[in-house]
Amino acid sequence: MRKLKNHEQKLLKKVNFFDWKSDKNLRENKILRMYHIEDREDYTKYNKLAGLITKLVAQLRKLKPDDPDRVKMTQILLDKLYSMGLIPNPQSLEDCHKIPSSSFCRRRLAIVLVVNKFVPTVKQAVQYIEQGHFRIGPDLVTNPALHVTRDMQDHLTWAEGSKIKRQVKEFNDQDDDLTSWAIEPASARAP
Repeated sequence: MRKLKNHEQKLLKKVNFFDWKSDKNLRENKILRMYHIEDREDYTKYNKLAGLITKLVAQLRKLKPDDPDRVKMTQILLDKLYSMGLIPNPQSLEDCHKIPSSSFCRRRLAIVLVVNKFVPTVKQAVQYIEQGHFRIGPDLVTNPALHVTRDMQDHLTWAEGSKIKRQVKEFNDQDDDLTSWAIEPASARAP
């Protein structure tokens, strides 16, 4: 390689060719694969949120322990994080001190479906969600990146008219002939 001229050296003074930022994302790629996150921006948002929560907890810790504002803000923060499903119990600020971004990933709809044993794999869960086989309450959900709170988790069910729901009911011998007959088109019914 030829010797760089003076103006070239000045331009490249702050650039390090041996240490690229994109080389340090092995952990990020592993998490994106493990939680089947298709959009990298989602993971960066989770990182930012985790950093903001950590910063807020650090600010709360600077206040006096018996300060009424600190007690009130701490309780609000703990209740919110617990209802979002990010911390296991709303007792202590210690749980929020180093909240990982993967805790946001664990509350995505596809992961919650696997944990609740609706489907065996995350990939299959993403396919079923995109095909419209699940609903939360009365609403059909087609976004696998949806953040599922603890309240929403209780209302997670198969969508009405889902063939997979019918297969599960047949397998468990809970199939009601009347409802399956009403869902089928008239041309498929036996005379």
